[in-house]
Amino acid sequence: MRKVLALGLTVGLLLGLSAVPASAQLPPHPHVLVLGLELDEQGEPVGFRKCVDLAANQPLPLNAQHQHVHFGPAGEALFTHAGHVVVPTAPFPGVPWTDCESLIAFFFGA
Repeated sequence: MRKVLALGLTVGLLLGLSAVPASAQLPPHPHVLVLGLELDEQGEPVGFRKCVDLAANQPLPLNAQHQHVHFGPAGEALFTHAGHVVVPTAPFPGVPWTDCESLIAFFFGA
């Protein structure tokens, strides 16, 4: 249940911030790319193929391209067409994971 709540809060936060310029709201934060994310019927993550720390776990610039990966067509296409998800890591508000290892441990208990 904790995992579903955290994922729901993260997704809700991402959607809620979509109308606000990224630089006005978000601190610089790293990202991970989860390849082949699998969700169950309730939308809870149940598997993945691989996780990659992007940009050597360094923050990406907060610009329009960055915002589209989180909120817009780029992120949507990654998930819809390939099952991949770009996930923000701490210090992004509301997320406790800091890299692939801690994200995997949080959602999959590995």
